[in-house]
Amino acid sequence: MGNNDTSVKKLTGAAGLVMLGTILSRITGFLRTVLITTQMKPMGYSDEFILAFTLPDLVYDLLAGGAIAAAFIPTLSTYLTKGKERVGWKAISTFMNLSVVILILLEIVFFVFTDDLLGLFAAGYRETGAGDKELLIRLTRILLLSAPFMMMAGQINGVLNSYKRFAVAAFGPVIYNICTILSISIFGKKSAELTSWGVVAGAAIFFFFQFSGAFKHFKNYLPRLFLKSKAFKNLIHLAIPSLISSTIIEINIILSRNYATYFEQGMVTILNNANRTWQLPLGIFAQSIGIAMLPTLSEQYARENSEGFKEVLYRSLRVVFILSSVTSMVMMILGNDIMRALFKWGASGTEADVFYGGLCLLAYSSTLVFSSTIALMTRAFYSTHNSKTPLFSGIVGVALYYVLNIVFRRYTDIGIAGTALAYSMSQFITMMVYLMTFKKKTGIDIITDNFGYLVKTVLSVIPAGIVTYILKMLVRPDIGSKLSQILALIVPVVGALGIYWLILYKTGNPEIAFINEFVLSKLGRNKKPTSAS
Repeated sequence: MGNNDTSVKKLTGAAGLVMLGTILSRITGFLRTVLITTQMKPMGYSDEFILAFTLPDLVYDLLAGGAIAAAFIPTLSTYLTKGKERVGWKAISTFMNLSVVILILLEIVFFVFTDDLLGLFAAGYRETGAGDKELLIRLTRILLLSAPFMMMAGQINGVLNSYKRFAVAAFGPVIYNICTILSISIFGKKSAELTSWGVVAGAAIFFFFQFSGAFKHFKNYLPRLFLKSKAFKNLIHLAIPSLISSTIIEINIILSRNYATYFEQGMVTILNNANRTWQLPLGIFAQSIGIAMLPTLSEQYARENSEGFKEVLYRSLRVVFILSSVTSMVMMILGNDIMRALFKWGASGTEADVFYGGLCLLAYSSTLVFSSTIALMTRAFYSTHNSKTPLFSGIVGVALYYVLNIVFRRYTDIGIAGTALAYSMSQFITMMVYLMTFKKKTGIDIITDNFGYLVKTVLSVIPAGIVTYILKMLVRPDIGSKLSQILALIVPVVGALGIYWLILYKTGNPEIAFINEFVLSKLGRNKKPTSAS
């Protein structure tokens, strides 16, 4: 148990650092989303600016995306554990070199056929005539220039995480977001094209920041192709399914945006706002813990320490569940108030926007628990060098999502909220496929082993939900005052979290004690230098 305790402590420290970086990244990324709404939506081109990221993001997912977590980190971490660093770098170097070649080809194809591809990915523009398609094409071609920097920065992130240098990897995206925020602030109300050029510059700065942190490790980089290397064959065996999986995730986003183009102008922005809102806690809770968890799980798997593997996985899943379940409930109840406080600033929004945004957030919020579980389980599969299961599960999810989108659009009148509800339903099915397949592959029955814990946590959420609703009814905001809107959110949120935390603490929930001890230890560590001085 001593080694297992050490692994959990390492995970705790890494998760804390990654979580801090992720919180800042998500907050700055969220501020970027708010600025798109406040600066660009009144000018009439926020939808086009958001849609213009479709092809650049697709390039990233095809060449980096899931391969970072599924192939880079497990492969390099395993060889580092075995003391075979140079062997691992032969595989990493080959993958990087091949990526550059494919990147050039993709960029040429996407530049030449931008119009045709956007006809597929923003089909509503062609059918309804809404939106400025010519502007969308121009913005897309500008933003495609950011794709090489983002791809290389993503791959370097994998290197940094493999060496457990989480700080640079975690805070690099904050630099990118700040650059994008500055670009939108300066150019957002003047020119969508100039704003896009600012994003390209931010991507370049992001890359150089990441590279500066990983520079000393690149002494092992080799500008050659070792296609016959066993290490590379293992890496590519993991990378291809995971790249397809990450591309499938991007296809989900493309489907959402494509669906939104069939509605009136501005719905792409509203759906994007709701989507970014629920993903804020997803990134803070699940993705930060998952990033920190992966190298430790990979080490436990390489050492064939099944008990250590299970302990790290269960601790991560339980912590994420208690955080995501109450957050999901709060967002469901306070959806309209959240969207009003965040995105209605002066002329940039109306109460109709608040209504539709709140409806989308309500439909999205239920997926927070499902998507958080999927995020951790994806990395659990990757740590066992299994990237085919996430691929299969992703295909099932995107097929369901596509069908449900059609059903909600054709046979219901819930409008843009249909795509959010379709996503939540497809994610629930995908999560169940993940859990059942993991049991079959590893013999670890996550549902049965944690069933009692899940029930107790859900029962603790119910009183918190009641308190949230009562306080929401008692404390209503003055919609003309931003301060009033914020205070009307803070009161029910604090009340809900307070009663939830108290119930879990009094019932002896081990993860609450773990989190409390972690937070207090961090605060105590931060106070020591002050007292000494």
